Amino acid sequence: MFRSDFTFRKYSQILEAIVESRYPVYTIYDYVVANRHDTLHERYIILRHDVDGNLSNALKMAELEHSLGIRATYYFRMKKSVFDPDSVRKIAELDHEIGYHYEHLPDAKGEIDKAKKIFEKNLKTLRKIAEVKTACMHGRPFSKYDSRDFWKYYKLEDFDLIAEPYLSIDYTDMFYFTDTGQAWDNQKFNIRDVVVSKGNMGIRCSDDLIRLIRRTQFDKAAFLIHTNRWVDELPLWLFYSLGNKAVNQIKIAIKKAKRL
Repeated sequence: MFRSDFTFRKYSQILEAIVESRYPVYTIYDYVVANRHDTLHERYIILRHDVDGNLSNALKMAELEHSLGIRATYYFRMKKSVFDPDSVRKIAELDHEIGYHYEHLPDAKGEIDKAKKIFEKNLKTLRKIAEVKTACMHGRPFSKYDSRDFWKYYKLEDFDLIAEPYLSIDYTDMFYFTDTGQAWDNQKFNIRDVVVSKGNMGIRCSDDLIRLIRRTQFDKAAFLIHTNRWVDELPLWLFYSLGNKAVNQIKIAIKKAKRL
């Protein structure tokens, strides 16, 4: 089949496998709280979504997860072109965690004081819609600024936040599965979405991941799913697929240049 992966139908199959295999699923907030109180299950999946665009697809995913009894974390960017308060509100009403997907340091061109003002303003706007207790950086791979560097100057507690997935979670005892670049075997071009973990068990496609889940071949894992990449409509699927392939080639070139 020409279009066999990264469809909404395929994501539905991943969720069904999780439910059938009886993996407890944590949001970022729930995981951090349970870990602090030493009440984590022996087996679990942490499910996080970065909402980089296509808000209607994010809502569709949230509705499906809700129907299956799954709660996930949804990180929202605050750009006018990709931010919709109604979509955020609806996803929050489905009992999912809402978080801030920040990119303030690139927006401020590295100016820390300006970045702080952007961060506070956007967080305040988002908190008018839903409770926000965690925030996660948006990669911006073509920017020289890494928004996580902001935390060299400030603490999460300064903004009444309890966690940032790249800073607050120790992934060394779990597997990490990310669809960054619309690929699972994305190490060769992944620039920002990098953690120290047990790896991804060598999966290359979603069917590989589904088999691992059904066979319960891991005890602990963190999943990062970008909501805008899993679509059934052929024109939109082609748009994302071809776009990601082009961006991935640029990322490979950037990584090669950094090694020189």
